[in-house]
Amino acid sequence: TGTDLVVRITNYSGHKLPTGYPEGRRMWINVRFFDVADAIIAERGAYDTLSAELTTNDTKVYEAKLGISAALAPIIGRPAGESFHFVLNNEYLKDNRIPPMGFNNTDFDAVQAAPVAYTYADGQYWDDTTYAIPAGAVRAQVTLNYQTASKEYIEFLRDENTTDTTGQTMYDQWVVNDKGPPVVMDDVSIMLTEPCLADVNGDGFVTPTDFTAWINAFNNNLPACDQNGDGACTPTDFTAWIINFNAGCP
Repeated sequence: TGTDLVVRITNYSGHKLPTGYPEGRRMWINVRFFDVADAIIAERGAYDTLSAELTTNDTKVYEAKLGISAALAPIIGRPAGESFHFVLNNEYLKDNRIPPMGFNNTDFDAVQAAPVAYTYADGQYWDDTTYAIPAGAVRAQVTLNYQTASKEYIEFLRDENTTDTTGQTMYDQWVVNDKGPPVVMDDVSIMLTEPCLADVNGDGFVTPTDFTAWINAFNNNLPACDQNGDGACTPTDFTAWIINFNAGCP
């Protein structure tokens, strides 16, 4: 929509998305913006596979976070607030997981399953997130990722186990298995501008140098050779390139 990209995630699963025991599991949106040369110029929701760290402040993360209430904290001798001690937790601090079809706030609240620190209207089983499109972006790659356990949760289990080496063993296995990388749930490429076929070299301009680039594409049967959209690279594409060249870029 204009200068914004609106990403909608729709839940057809029949339960909250993501579902299950809400320890470290989470789902998030990753958006990469590309320029005319197909180089990444911006990314939202970036995940570092080496450190297993997720950038959360520029994207939407769907998750449930639990904690210990101020009333319970002094009784059990634990600090109030967010906690991975699920046997001790007694309140939800966040639950923005997408509800299923048929969702109703009153019914979900009655079974303590209503959204927390987030709002869904009755009947809503989708969620929209808006991203500003950076200058120079012509394409966006949108990916919905799911992860069974965050780095923070794994480190918590390791550090809290002080009776034996089970926690460290679990952590070591996590490291050996690529630190529980995310799984792609869905992925789509979106063109943000009309493609300029005549700009074969991708420099953002239509100039005679694009003819040299087209010759190279023709000789090497590259995708840019196909100027008439028939799915083939033939001499007729030269005529099509001339037409596209004269038309210029949008």
